[in-house]
Amino acid sequence: MNEKELKEKKQQGKLRFQERDGAILKTIYNHDGVVARRHIKYLFWKDKSWRGMARRLSFLKSQDYIQWPSLEQRKSHPIPEPVVWLGWRGALYLAGISGLQVEEPKNANENQLRNLERQLRSRGFYWMREPRWSNLRHDLSVTDIRFWVQTSLLKIPHLVFEEWINESVFRIQTDYVDYKVQSREGEWVLKHKGVIPDGYFSIIDQSRKEKGEPFRARFLLEVDMATHDNPSFGIEKSAPGGAYIKSQPYRERFESNSGRWLVVTTGSIRMRNLLIQTRSRAGIDAHLFYFTTFDQMARSNFFLDPVWRQPTSSETIPLVSG
Repeated sequence: MNEKELKEKKQQGKLRFQERDGAILKTIYNHDGVVARRHIKYLFWKDKSWRGMARRLSFLKSQDYIQWPSLEQRKSHPIPEPVVWLGWRGALYLAGISGLQVEEPKNANENQLRNLERQLRSRGFYWMREPRWSNLRHDLSVTDIRFWVQTSLLKIPHLVFEEWINESVFRIQTDYVDYKVQSREGEWVLKHKGVIPDGYFSIIDQSRKEKGEPFRARFLLEVDMATHDNPSFGIEKSAPGGAYIKSQPYRERFESNSGRWLVVTTGSIRMRNLLIQTRSRAGIDAHLFYFTTFDQMARSNFFLDPVWRQPTSSETIPLVSG
């Protein structure tokens, strides 16, 4: 085999679907269907060039395994940074390795892709054909926090990440709670509301487990991008959020009524207002809420550093003791 043939064979090998490609598709799906390119770079090309990643992603896009914004989408939607999501062939690949057999569309036009989406949903596979454009910055922030959680745990040997549940799961299978809240006019009103966290995760404390003590910590995530006025946060988030942890639907889902809400918001002034609202609206459940700001992510450990505030105290505290 001459040099030219060896070069051609090497290039063909690069363009075949590889194990890493499948891992990239799983990562996109497991992070609620859309990630920033920098997320993929961090996970799969951490110490390598952007150029090498770009070549590989271009191959996956050319084969409809992934998609990214078109020129028209970039003009019409607020897109804060380069992102990728699953293409139809990527969705079929992941459905297939999950044991779901769905016929490949003969012509990938709009009607057939809509039909494919319906077929996959009917089998429990939720393919997001496009990002939620108006919530894209919020959704990418959730992924950033998820990375913050997992990288922080690497520095705490006795704590182990157990699971993460995406917002989409709570949207599909929403739990509802009844709760009382005082209206702006001062009247107590009974409300019925579905609770949809931006994420849920749990960690295991191995040292407590070995001692036979309660060892699982549960956390519900609320990412506040300052899109709600202050009173609505207390009424629509804090009050039902506190009631949810104490509710029967919560116990049925998580086999416990233990848990904490973690609220990450845009800045200290905004956080101060949310603390006041939660203290006012959540009442005796206010202690279930912990608040911090996005600027803490780059310089602190999610669990060990004292970057969290509760509505019932003026101190900043860690989530766990070392």
